[in-house]
Amino acid sequence: MLTWMSTDNDMPKDNTLARENLLSARSLRYLHEIDLHGGVRAAADALAINGSVISRQVAQLERDHGVVLLERRGRRAVLTEIGLSLVEHFRESCRRDADMLAQLEDFRSLRRGRLGIGVGEGFVENLLATVLERFSLQFPDIVVELRSGATSEIIAMVRNDDVDLGLCAGGGSDPAIRARTFRAAQFCALVSPRHALAGERRIRFEQLRDQRLIFMPERFGAQQYLDAIIRAERLNLTPSYRCDLFSAAQAIAAAGLGVAFMSTDAARQYLDAGRLVALELEHPIAREFSSQAIRRVGRRLSPAAEFLWRHLVEAMQRRWAAAPSKQGE
Repeated sequence: MLTWMSTDNDMPKDNTLARENLLSARSLRYLHEIDLHGGVRAAADALAINGSVISRQVAQLERDHGVVLLERRGRRAVLTEIGLSLVEHFRESCRRDADMLAQLEDFRSLRRGRLGIGVGEGFVENLLATVLERFSLQFPDIVVELRSGATSEIIAMVRNDDVDLGLCAGGGSDPAIRARTFRAAQFCALVSPRHALAGERRIRFEQLRDQRLIFMPERFGAQQYLDAIIRAERLNLTPSYRCDLFSAAQAIAAAGLGVAFMSTDAARQYLDAGRLVALELEHPIAREFSSQAIRRVGRRLSPAAEFLWRHLVEAMQRRWAAAPSKQGE
């Protein structure tokens, strides 16, 4: 029963408002059953209760609101016009409740709603798109929101629950992050086909000492690997360009203006089009370049996000041999 309890102090002064709050879901349901089955006795039989229970509830509703809800027609009691209006009100309320319950169920299983993914450049075209195709078939009404950024930015998005999942180059340890880490596509130097080193295919880093170099900001995972190589080689290099878009670095390199550094996946379109040549870096740090799928420790993902996480990890396992994760499973 829908009831409204109050003290004398918070009792509405307006009697009309007070009466509105006395509408009982049970009484309205009894009216609905009377209309549905054609009388009080038939309604009582359908509900397996005594007819006097229905009669008392209807009579109380009539007294509370000063209206007549039932009238005699021969041996039958039928609903008056206002009685029918209350029945329609009850049915509309039931429809709204059913719609809301269905909506709650949709959001509980996330058949509708939003799913946020933080993703680094180079992952969408070559990995995430294939996973999203399967995801969209399973959850066609989910709005997938992709937010790009450097590795540190994507980790922050996941840690702060700005996104549900992240996909980026391997980053440092963060106790709030659960990561699955995998060997990534080859980390290499990228040059124009017209570049003097384009025919080498494999180079030592010292061969780039006198080249015009294109760096990313330090927050990018690719730049962190590059900086580690430079430190290991004990070099002091000053870039000619520094940009925060892989696409910009690729365009500069393709124009023959410098040497860019990233994975072959990140540069796949330029490589496939023959606008760039990938030069393998002969250095152990370059061979350790990794990618990772991340989520926040302790966060319970929705069924849709869990589905995407599982298939994303499976896709990464198929593409690259798994490497031990610093954060663990």
